[in-house]
Amino acid sequence: MFSFPFRHHYKPKILFTTSPSFRSRFTFMPIKPERSFRSNEPVKTHLKGAALLQDPMVNKGSAFTRQERKQFDLEAHLPYEVHPIEYQLERAKAQLDDQPNDVLKHAFLVSLREQNLVLFYRLVLENLKQLLPILYTPTVSAAVKKWSQLFRRPEGAYISYPHFEPSDPKTIERLLATHAPPPGIEEGKRPFDLVVVTDAEQILGIGDQGVGGMSISEGKAALYTLGAGIDPARILSVQLDVGTDNKDHLNNKLYLGWKHECVRGDDYDAFVDAFVKGAQSLWPGVLIHFEDFGRENAARLLDKYRKDIPVFNDDVQGTGCVVLATLLAAMGSQKSKLADQKYLIYGGGTAGTGIADWITRAMVQLDGVKEEDAKKQIWLVDQQGLLTTSTPDVVEHQKPYLRSADEVKGWSSNGDKIDLFDAVKSAKPTVLIGTSGQASSWDKKLVKTVLAGLEVDQRPIFMPLSNPTKLEEATPDNLIDWTDGRALVATGSPFPPVKHPKSGKEIEIGEANNAMVFPALGFGTILAGAERLSDSLMLAGIRTLANVSPAHNDPGNGALLPDLSQVREVSVKIASAVVAQAVKDKVARRKDIPDNDEEREDWTRRAMWVPEYRPLEYLQ
Repeated sequence: MFSFPFRHHYKPKILFTTSPSFRSRFTFMPIKPERSFRSNEPVKTHLKGAALLQDPMVNKGSAFTRQERKQFDLEAHLPYEVHPIEYQLERAKAQLDDQPNDVLKHAFLVSLREQNLVLFYRLVLENLKQLLPILYTPTVSAAVKKWSQLFRRPEGAYISYPHFEPSDPKTIERLLATHAPPPGIEEGKRPFDLVVVTDAEQILGIGDQGVGGMSISEGKAALYTLGAGIDPARILSVQLDVGTDNKDHLNNKLYLGWKHECVRGDDYDAFVDAFVKGAQSLWPGVLIHFEDFGRENAARLLDKYRKDIPVFNDDVQGTGCVVLATLLAAMGSQKSKLADQKYLIYGGGTAGTGIADWITRAMVQLDGVKEEDAKKQIWLVDQQGLLTTSTPDVVEHQKPYLRSADEVKGWSSNGDKIDLFDAVKSAKPTVLIGTSGQASSWDKKLVKTVLAGLEVDQRPIFMPLSNPTKLEEATPDNLIDWTDGRALVATGSPFPPVKHPKSGKEIEIGEANNAMVFPALGFGTILAGAERLSDSLMLAGIRTLANVSPAHNDPGNGALLPDLSQVREVSVKIASAVVAQAVKDKVARRKDIPDNDEEREDWTRRAMWVPEYRPLEYLQ
């Protein structure tokens, strides 16, 4: 068991206890950036020998120094030679590259994370563009499907419905309390800054995956550390196991989750509510990140809690944030405004309506458009076709964007539903956004139809965002080719540069990856001690991301978003902007935030966790 002085920058006074009286005295205590995580302040632990090597937070493997090996009884547990982290990185990268496929590469990275956190994060950070698609999307979807077969060691908190006692709302709180960090945390201090939780009902286009969703929570937690430097010791990953409707899992003897159909309705809501209240009771002000909840629950749960506590849903908000940043960058490079465009979103799920919400919000706040007029510039096409007031089975979050059935009368070419082609032909969008999961659904005919509806000097914007890569609505090379190089393109997955069909110049393709924005939004919220993650805070971060777009300096060939390899430095600017906005909005609970932009960015940078080995000190 151990403590991390660098987490809070104080000396531990008492050992941690999970008694109710202790939990009731937790108070808000944000991380402090006064010392850089690059300092040599020691990590204190009273683990020794094999126990020390088994803990990924303090394990250094072959990098333990001679003095540490002697002091912590490691000499008989390790080969003789001491290797610096550079040697470990070379060895780990070679072992990773030897794996025959991406799923096994993903499993290797997970295994490394379970053994040595510093080495894991250092390896991924130094090879971010190559390894992020292995660690998370698109590879994680295949790993999630095989989670029970690949299972080796539990990570995070598994909160299973059979353990919930509705008559005792504190049931879940007591389960969560068992995951509080071990001895060394000073009384009254909040051990977690961030909780990443999923119920795994709607994962990455592969649907309900039950307990396998823990891979999603762990992966998303890792992105917060990789992207914005949130200390991994202060993040808790959670799987809410409410059963599964996936027959393959229910019939699989190796499936490790609760083999029961999904709990729904009031029972489900009571379970989730007990979790949220339990987390807030234990760790007041903790940011709760909802991930891959079903379309019936995602937006509803977000709306239920976001006015009172810091919560975020990447599916509902994150995609909308990065899309809006991309659009603002495109507007800046073209000297245009959001209000000058017409938007057709193909895919009316939580991501699609989240994008529509952000576009509407931005037109109102930035361009001065009335909300009702802003919504008239957005069309949603889902599996039922263009969503209208006569469309059956629409869900609540789609209703603000239903078009009048009278307005679109005569749009259908076959007298039935108004399909994607019919909607594009009649609505004449200048921006086409895809969150449908329908591979290659934007063909040459459709793209040419978009072009036909534009002015001669207008550049269309295409954003095929569906993940994984094989589900993208169109590829950048086709979009550039079919538009004779006029298209501005951003994608949901990484793509190489595309040659302009006329000039031959290479056009960089911006990746509208949520990881460019959501880690920094969370980090800024945590650093400010913000009472809520409001639209105002997010918009400050969005505008900051748009302002660092390479397209501003190279409108013809520059990517609409910065390269993912620059994510940490971009995150400094975004998080700093979020902190500043929290102060302006009077929702920041911190009182020591620098006023000067440059000083605040430096203050933010110094608060980032850095994957470097630190000296160990034995805790008596």
